[in-house]
Amino acid sequence: MKALIRKTTSVWKTEEGVTLLLPLLVAIIFVAPFLREWFPFLAAASTAFLVLLFIVGALVVARNLWAGVAVSLLAGCAISLEMVHQIQDADPFAVWRLGTACLTIGLFAAVTLARVFAPGPVTSHRLVGAVVAYLLLGLTWAYAYDWLEFMRPGSFYASGGVKEGAYPTLLYYSFVTLTTVGYGDVTPISSAARALSNLESLVGVLYPAVLIGRLLSMQVRGAPPEPPSPG
Repeated sequence: MKALIRKTTSVWKTEEGVTLLLPLLVAIIFVAPFLREWFPFLAAASTAFLVLLFIVGALVVARNLWAGVAVSLLAGCAISLEMVHQIQDADPFAVWRLGTACLTIGLFAAVTLARVFAPGPVTSHRLVGAVVAYLLLGLTWAYAYDWLEFMRPGSFYASGGVKEGAYPTLLYYSFVTLTTVGYGDVTPISSAARALSNLESLVGVLYPAVLIGRLLSMQVRGAPPEPPSPG
């Protein structure tokens, strides 16, 4: 029994633990917006997915006692503020809610990237971790955009209008920018919005190149030496 508990606990601290974030990110980024628009009575599911992301992410990131305490406090604050937002009609702590969520998800992205680029063999879990890190980066910027729009309304322009807390629109804009597609239906207006957008597009361009180069170098280093040619 103790061995099973020890093995289950160790999963969170390895590459396998990072892969557990993928289905939650898919649900938050792709499923939740669909449910919110087509089935409003299931809108609370997006909050449930986000809370699960904070919990699982905290378990994955916490590799030692002090890191566990720090990330648990940060994730706990993010969960508490999100629950207050759902319970109350108003959003009195929107600045703190969006900022804490952005910092928490950004921390998850940084730790995931560190594990992806860490020395070691190139495994399927490491490749999934690279996808997870990419999705976390897009989600981090979405909350940063939402925070900026709340602090300075009018930082973004959309054909249908961007209201305070227009998270779905800014989530869409974040991934359009990260993938450098640039449809042009959402436009950054303020200098801060343009700077954030430029930074995200730069990350979106550099990430695949750096990732492929790093994984190839790790694969070459981990490959067995070629046998000497006869003669």
